[in-house]
Amino acid sequence: MDNLIIAEKKNAAKRISEILSNNSYNTKKENKINTYNFETKDDSFKVIGLRGHILKLDFTEEYSNWQKTDPKELIKTDLEKKPLHKNIVSLLKDLSQEASGIIIATDFDREGELIGSDAAQIIEKNKNGAEMKRVRFSSLTQEEVRNAFNNPQELDKNLSDSGEARQVIDLIWGASLTRFISLTAKRYGSNFLSVGRVQTPTLSLIVDKEKEIEEFDPETYWKISADFQKKQKEFTAKHQAGRIWEEDEANQIMKNLTDKAIVSEIIKSKKKETPPIPFNTTQYQRAAGAIGVSPSLAMSVAEDLYTEGLISYPRTDNTVYPDDLGFKKILSQLSDNNELSEYANSLLKKDEYSPTRGDKETTDHPPIYPTSVAQKNKLSDLEWKIYQLIARRFFATLASNAIKKIIRVELDSNGEIFKTKGSKYLKLGWRWHYPYYSRKEKEIPELEEKEELEIMKKNKEEKQTQPPNRYGSNRLMSKMEDLDLGTKSTRHNILSKLYSRNYVHGDPPKPTSTAISVVETLEDYAKEITEHEMTATLEKEMDKISEGEISEQEVIKDSRQMLTKVFRELEEDKEKISESLREGLRKDKIIGTCPECGENLIIRRSKKGSRFVGCSGYPECEFSLPLPKQGRLIKTKQKCDEHDMFKLKVNKKGQKSWFLGCPQCNYDEWKKDQN
Repeated sequence: MDNLIIAEKKNAAKRISEILSNNSYNTKKENKINTYNFETKDDSFKVIGLRGHILKLDFTEEYSNWQKTDPKELIKTDLEKKPLHKNIVSLLKDLSQEASGIIIATDFDREGELIGSDAAQIIEKNKNGAEMKRVRFSSLTQEEVRNAFNNPQELDKNLSDSGEARQVIDLIWGASLTRFISLTAKRYGSNFLSVGRVQTPTLSLIVDKEKEIEEFDPETYWKISADFQKKQKEFTAKHQAGRIWEEDEANQIMKNLTDKAIVSEIIKSKKKETPPIPFNTTQYQRAAGAIGVSPSLAMSVAEDLYTEGLISYPRTDNTVYPDDLGFKKILSQLSDNNELSEYANSLLKKDEYSPTRGDKETTDHPPIYPTSVAQKNKLSDLEWKIYQLIARRFFATLASNAIKKIIRVELDSNGEIFKTKGSKYLKLGWRWHYPYYSRKEKEIPELEEKEELEIMKKNKEEKQTQPPNRYGSNRLMSKMEDLDLGTKSTRHNILSKLYSRNYVHGDPPKPTSTAISVVETLEDYAKEITEHEMTATLEKEMDKISEGEISEQEVIKDSRQMLTKVFRELEEDKEKISESLREGLRKDKIIGTCPECGENLIIRRSKKGSRFVGCSGYPECEFSLPLPKQGRLIKTKQKCDEHDMFKLKVNKKGQKSWFLGCPQCNYDEWKKDQN
C-alpha cells in the first residue's frame, strides 16, 4: 500500500474512493472497519473512515468518583486523551506502518482539523517516515475532491488547537459545575443536574422568557374598523388611531361616525422585495424549521446530502458566495433535474449574475448550495425536501426582485379617518423560485378620490395585549448566534441536550420546574454562569487561536481563572444554594393535594425503584397512585379540574415524549379497562 487516506466518516471515505478510483474500488473489512482499496496508474490507496472523534478528552481515573473529589479540583487538573473507538485506533496504527504516504481528508472546520490532528498523533510513531499531507474541500464533488488531492497542504495547528481548547474548556466547566450543583442539591446518579458553559446561558434565555410570559399583565384596548362594499367587493378599513386605550375615546369615535365615508386620498406605489441571502448554517436551520424539520434533524440530513456530493459543506458562517463559484455551471447541472429544470433554465438565460450577499463573509467554506444534480426517486422524502429547499434558495439568491403594487386608501367619515391597503404582485421574481415565504396579497375594489361609500358595518372590538412568544427552535438558534453562544456546529446539539436533560419539553421549548429552579439559583448566587458575556469572550478568544493571535494554553488559562472566580462565589453561598435548589426541586415533585388527608402528593420511589404518587403524610396516610416505570416525568403547568393535580408528560430517551395527564384520571381509566 502506497497511500493511506483518512476521512472523517465511513460515507465520506466511500465517496472519496468512488471519485478517486472512478468507481473501481473494492471494500474490505479490517478490524471490523470498512476500508476502500483501489489502484491508479502510479499508486495504490486504502481509504478508512473514522467515526468522528476517535479520542475522548477526560479526567484521569483518580477524579472519577464524584463523592471523593472536590469539584473545584477539576479546574486545574491535567486531562488525558483516551481512545473512544479502540478498534479504529488499533487499525490506524497498523495501517500507518505500511503506508509511504498519509493523507488526512477529514472535514474542513475546527472539529475536522482536530479529528485529523488526533489521527496524526496516533500514527506519528508508527508511520515509518511516511509523508503526511492534508487535503481540504467544501464539497464532495469530483472536481473539488480531485483538485484537493492534486494540491495537498499541511495540517493547520492553530485550527486544531482552537478545537481542542473548546473541548478542554467545555469539559472543565461542565464537569466541575455539574458536580458542584448536583452534589449541593444531593442529586446523584442519573438524576444529576447538568450545568454547562453554553448550555446554561441558553437555558437561562428560555427560563427568563417564560418568566416574562408568566409576569405579563395584559392591558385592555379597543380597535375600531368599518366595512365597505363596492360592486360586490367587500373590504375593511381600520381607524387611524390604531390601539385606543380609553373606552370613552372609542365610544366618542363611534358616535362621530355617519353612515357614509368619502375617499379622501389614494396613493399608488410599487415596492421592490429583494431576494433572500445565501444559506449559512443558522439561516438554513431557520428555513428548515419553517417547513417542519428540527435543527438537529436538518443538520443530519444536510450531512448525508453533503457526503453524497449533492450539496456543499453544511457547517458554515459564510453568507457571501465566492466570485469563482461558477453559477452557470451549477445551473446547467440542475437543469437536468425534472422537478427543478424550469427554474434553472429561467436563470440560465441571464448574461451575468449578481447574487445577494449577507453580512458574514468567511474564507473557509462558501454558503450552502447544491453542488450537483439529485434525482428525486433516489432520495428519501425528507432528503428530497431538504435538497429542494437548498436548491431553490440558491435559485432565489440569483433571481430578480419581486415587485408589488401597493394602493393606500384613506376614507373620511365626519372627520374620523380610516385607512386600508391593497396589494398585488406584478412580478414574482425570486418568489417564484422560493415559495417558502408566505405571499400576502389583498384585493380591494377600484376607488376614486372624493367617491362616497356607504358604511355597511361599524365595528368596535375590545382586545387585550398578548404576552411575548416563547423562543421557537429557529429563533433560539438565531438568538444564540447573536450572543456568540456556541458555534454553527454545536448550537443544535445544545438544544437537544436541554431536552435530554429534562430541562425543556414541547415545541417551542418550555422550561421544566427543575430548569427554573437551577437557573433561578444560579442567577441569585453565580449570575455569570447564566449570562452570555463570559462565554462570548471565550468564543472570541478561541477564534483568535485559529487565527494564530493567541495560544491555546493562554485561553485555557484565562478560562480556568474565570471559573476559579465563579467557584469562590459558589462556595461562599453553598448553604444558601443547597437550600434554594432543594426547595425548588421539592416543589417540582409536588403534583397536588391528597384527597384523603389534605397533605401534599409527591412523586416518590419505592425501595425496589418503582415510581408512584404518594402522600407526604405517610405512614399515617397510605394514599398512592401508580406511575410509568420508565422515562423521565415532566410536571406540566396544566391542572386537572376534577382532581386538582398537575398533569404529567413522560420523556423517554430517543422517543417522542407522551402525555400521561392527571395520574388519578389515568388510573381511573386503567381500572375501567380491567373490568
